[in-house]
Amino acid sequence: MAYSNPEAYERFMGRWSAQLAPLFIDFAGVTDGQHVLDVGCGTGSLTRALLASGQATRVAGVDPVADYVSFARLSTPSPRAEFTVAPGRTLAFANGTFDAALALLVLQDVLDPKRTAAEMARVTCRGGPVAACQWDFRDGLPMLSLMWQAAEAVAAEAVRRYRAERPISPCARAGPEELAEVWVDAGLSEVRTARLDLVMEFRCFDDFWLPFLGGPTSTTSFAATLNQQTGGALATKLRDIIPQFRPNGSFVLPARAWAVSGVAAH
Repeated sequence: MAYSNPEAYERFMGRWSAQLAPLFIDFAGVTDGQHVLDVGCGTGSLTRALLASGQATRVAGVDPVADYVSFARLSTPSPRAEFTVAPGRTLAFANGTFDAALALLVLQDVLDPKRTAAEMARVTCRGGPVAACQWDFRDGLPMLSLMWQAAEAVAAEAVRRYRAERPISPCARAGPEELAEVWVDAGLSEVRTARLDLVMEFRCFDDFWLPFLGGPTSTTSFAATLNQQTGGALATKLRDIIPQFRPNGSFVLPARAWAVSGVAAH
């Protein structure tokens, strides 16, 4: 997936990444003083949460998109963090460089997740945790599934074409069993999974919808374009199907993520 505009991504997903990251760190078992690799660091949400979790924790963030790395550097002014432009599938670190390797909201976009997991394991010292976390895109993220429901209602053929033309990661709709299989295949031991839940609170419909229009991901770009092409019909339909607006216009949506962790065995 091509990502662009880190500021727009931060408004769209960064606030939820910031809520999910501490839950993921607790699950992974990262402890203070460790040197941690943040694979696919994006705007730096996981790195900032790792720095906040321990006074001596150090983090190296890598991401293939230079604009995101620049944003992460500017938004994370800490001597304990460094950022590099690099893809997760080819990490330019020696074997066993890190105490732990984590990836937050990354695997769903990786076309070869086993290779990425194996690279994360390679650069992690023996016995260190290697973990990843992603949203449950099957039925655990109404923030997106409601948009797709509305899109199919107003322009089903456009949705079909988009899905047919877009390369899909094997993990795009993975559950805990599929994620565990990737970790086992990558040579990790003591593999375990967990469900992580949070609540997304929106002040109003615009607080939910306007971040889609920034187009920071291919999904949001599709939504913004479709809304324009349909004369606003997508936004209108979406507003109609959002459940349980409060009297003040606010509403909440549940969110569920799956996390997987294993131990580097080399």
